[in-house]
Amino acid sequence: MEPPGVPRLCMLILDCYFGRCEKPSCEGCLCRPVRSLRRMQKSRSMGVFEADAIASAAPPSVPPASSSAPVCPPKPATVESKAQVKKKKRLTVPREEIPWYPTIKPELCNGCGDCRVLCRPGVFELGPPDPAGIHRPKLVVANPYNCVVLCTRCVPICTSGAITLPPAADFQQYVEYVD
Repeated sequence: MEPPGVPRLCMLILDCYFGRCEKPSCEGCLCRPVRSLRRMQKSRSMGVFEADAIASAAPPSVPPASSSAPVCPPKPATVESKAQVKKKKRLTVPREEIPWYPTIKPELCNGCGDCRVLCRPGVFELGPPDPAGIHRPKLVVANPYNCVVLCTRCVPICTSGAITLPPAADFQQYVEYVD
């Protein structure tokens, strides 16, 4: 028979992993590495390697020199394919005239803060704290015009589906691609 605390600990770990933790902050929490692991996995699945995700991950283990298994060197990344995929964008009008920015549905936001960690321009900030102090504060769009036009990285990272963006097809006219 399991001790009575084991199922509760498993639920805490799962809640933390899926962003449903009820704690107002991760400071001092034993499950903090679980949340860091989730962020790292999400950023890798999106093809983004954030500094926070990499820093919080454990360093890769190096196989011992005495192992008989052959070690294949990693494939070098081709510069040509990266240059073809990544084209620079230039706006055709001033950024303040383009209404491209995310909106957050407060009833769906669980306050996990993954969007805030992922967004380098700093569009998201913590909202007002919960008066009861039970739930984490919700996120708000504090700097909407810092958002990069046609960037959609925050939508798939949101575990609760609270972030929405306007249709990208309506904003293609504001962006031109340069070499």
